[in-house]
Amino acid sequence: MSTTGSSRTGKTQVPRQARLVETALRNQFGPHIDISDITNPSPVERDRAFASRALAALIVRDKAGCTPAEAAAMVVDGRNDYGIDAVAIGDGTPHLWLVQAKWNHRGEAGIGVADVLKIIDGLRKLDHQEYSKLNPKLQALEGRVRAVLDQPHARITIVLALYGSQQVSDDVVNRLDDVCGEFNTLGTALTWEVRLAPQIWQQIQSEISEPTVDLTVGMTDWYRYPGPHDAYSGCVPVGDVAAWAQEHGDQLLSRNIRRSLGLTQVNQSLVETLTTDPQMFFYFNNGITVLCDELKAVPFSRSAPHGAVSLQLRGASVVNGAQTVSAVAEAMITNPEVAANAMVNVRVIVTGAEDVALPNAITKANNTQNHVERRDYVALDPVQAGIRDDFRLTLQKTYVIKRGELDPAPDAGCSVVQAAIALACAHHNTELTVRAKRDPDLLWEEGPRGAYTLLFSPPPTALEIWRSALLLRAVQEALHEKRAEREGRAASIAEHGDLLIAHLVFQHIGRDDVDDIDADWDNVLAQMPALTAEVTARLIKNIDDTYGTTSFIGSTLGSPDRSRKLALQTLADMGKGAPVPVIPEGYQAKLPRQRTRRRNTVSIVVDSGRIKDGASLTYQPSSENERAAVATWLAENDRRSRATWVNHRSRPLLWAYDGKQYSPTGLVHHIWSEAKWEQAPVAVQGPVRWQVGDMGSLVSVAESVLRSEELPVDGDL
Repeated sequence: MSTTGSSRTGKTQVPRQARLVETALRNQFGPHIDISDITNPSPVERDRAFASRALAALIVRDKAGCTPAEAAAMVVDGRNDYGIDAVAIGDGTPHLWLVQAKWNHRGEAGIGVADVLKIIDGLRKLDHQEYSKLNPKLQALEGRVRAVLDQPHARITIVLALYGSQQVSDDVVNRLDDVCGEFNTLGTALTWEVRLAPQIWQQIQSEISEPTVDLTVGMTDWYRYPGPHDAYSGCVPVGDVAAWAQEHGDQLLSRNIRRSLGLTQVNQSLVETLTTDPQMFFYFNNGITVLCDELKAVPFSRSAPHGAVSLQLRGASVVNGAQTVSAVAEAMITNPEVAANAMVNVRVIVTGAEDVALPNAITKANNTQNHVERRDYVALDPVQAGIRDDFRLTLQKTYVIKRGELDPAPDAGCSVVQAAIALACAHHNTELTVRAKRDPDLLWEEGPRGAYTLLFSPPPTALEIWRSALLLRAVQEALHEKRAEREGRAASIAEHGDLLIAHLVFQHIGRDDVDDIDADWDNVLAQMPALTAEVTARLIKNIDDTYGTTSFIGSTLGSPDRSRKLALQTLADMGKGAPVPVIPEGYQAKLPRQRTRRRNTVSIVVDSGRIKDGASLTYQPSSENERAAVATWLAENDRRSRATWVNHRSRPLLWAYDGKQYSPTGLVHHIWSEAKWEQAPVAVQGPVRWQVGDMGSLVSVAESVLRSEELPVDGDL
């Protein structure tokens, strides 16, 4: 791991540059940085505290791409910050930056081992979900932090922002590398970087200048659209696109809604196509859209005006296809001889320099199209159609295959996603459980070792799937019921390890009766609360005994090797009847703290990211009177009781009946009005009535996010 630069700033220039940097920090963050907790009356000390916090906000703004006010709101420096001066949260990408900033007006700021150990301790607190030990500023960001860390491909970067020129010591480097080695058991999840005075000054300089990007786009097989805005579409060699990225970097994406996400799972597939079958890349990829202020078209041949053309663009920006650009650049580094044979479709639209509304509208429209997920291709497998028929004929229940279809009520059936996760937990291979927890999309991989092949070949019976799903739900419900009794590492293990706990329960009870129609499965399910509690207690003890009480929970339970070892230990303990361990007192929840401020259900759910855009919801009346009042009207059109989730703070429900967005409570009132329920109550808790598959109501989802020490849920929105 290296720092972000190695240049030195001359001593005679540092004081002047420092004054300019401090002035820029004050101009940018002066109204927003809070130093009310600094009780030292010394102006020097207050100025130092301001500059240090503003420097942290500067890094946040760069990483998160947010406004100065938003960046300042993510500064958490103060008592009990555990070395974390600010938290930058990526928008649209699961990335978290933990910033520690050191300011010195002479340009001599440095950092010691003690400071680094402190921020590492703060990292552990976040990983162990010990938010109650953090200061109120950090606690206020808990929902957003957890929403990132709960993502399967979440990344964390420790950023040391030091207004000085000296590189960090070898001791500091070793401590940071050690914690990365401990955390990165599944690949690169934790990284670190250092920003020194030269890079900080460079960032400030770049923010006060807005260079335009000029491109030359050579097209073949092109077409000019004769619309109100000049536009061209044609084939471009991927080598040219890679050259754009190399020359202009992120400036090429100035109007895009996000930067490149790096080498994601989808991008890796693009790279593989480019480096193994470049001729097919054009067919597999959606292409790139570029907006520009001005365009001049120069044909390569005067005698062939419709042959190849060179488009000279001024003020260019890629507004759709940032991930394609990233993949192309990576492929041209990995295997340029092969990748250079690929072509990509590029569309260029001239919007002009003065028009702001049109570029924004085009950018938004190009980035809100539906995308195809790996799960969607499962619907083409005849095996799934057979399982659906088996559910209908054998169990008289519903089995949903296609994404976008309404999930059945919990007692009426399940979806292919729920089936795959339950079968993964039931499988003897612990690694499948780890995959299901990391990213359910991994369950659709085919091939000899692919999860989909292992789970659905040979095809399981409907009874086997249904009973597996019931058992998984029973384990998760048991964990949910006891969630208020755990905190700290125990709470984190129960949350991150819910599927591993279910796997251990499956392995302990065996699968001999799962497909036996005469087996008393109700009796099996009745044992789940006690058995789940036992497995959880044993797992907590084995993690602490084997990997230590400071081990990272997320990476430990995300490691196939560690999870396999823990599973063998836990099952061996149960097999020989070892005493059930008692959860340590420090892991047991204390009485909840008194809070006065309340957070509403929708805010909690949106901040957590627990419900994905496009998820289906069903309206379920909560009383017999309500059901009787609306039943006839709802029955006339099944779309009247259905909605789709949109991660929007005030109107997250897209009603299937009219295509408009509502708040949960607002839509309930609207349904009552349309159904002409004259005796409808004035007040209603809308989120209670909207069910999200087998996750329960919106209130249930919100409650599963919160810990005992968090704010209570207000279900009125």
